[in-house]
Amino acid sequence: MHTIEALMAAMLVIGVVIFAARSAPTTSMQLAETMDVQLKLYAEDFLNVLDMEREDHTSWLYHQVNGTVNGSHWDGAKNITEQWLRTNLNDRGVFCKAEILKLDRSTMKLKCINASSCFGFDEPPASAISAWKLVTVLNGSVPEVYEVRLTVWQI
Repeated sequence: MHTIEALMAAMLVIGVVIFAARSAPTTSMQLAETMDVQLKLYAEDFLNVLDMEREDHTSWLYHQVNGTVNGSHWDGAKNITEQWLRTNLNDRGVFCKAEILKLDRSTMKLKCINASSCFGFDEPPASAISAWKLVTVLNGSVPEVYEVRLTVWQI
């Protein structure tokens, strides 16, 4: 009876080790894809937290866009970047660039109206990952749609 229990325990331990070994990324390509997914989740979660609805049915993110485009002369992208700097992600080497973009109706292209990067990085590397949130601001009776884009990368 002890021999059978020992064999079953050994098989269980070997099965767990094999499962753990096969679960871990094995190639640099798998590792890069895993990091890309993690960066995308960081950016999406960060924007979702900033866009959480308040009692007045607005969000912190809405006020950053509205204050930037309606003459309050504050730098919404810089404020978003400062919020990023308050997280522990910078300590892990994850940096960001925040941009507020508006659709130019004459050219039908997005035009950046405000941008800010961590530590003076003007342009993120080619391997950077972007996430975005759409924010609607009512200017008079005409709603304007803005895109808040957060580009993240790890060094």
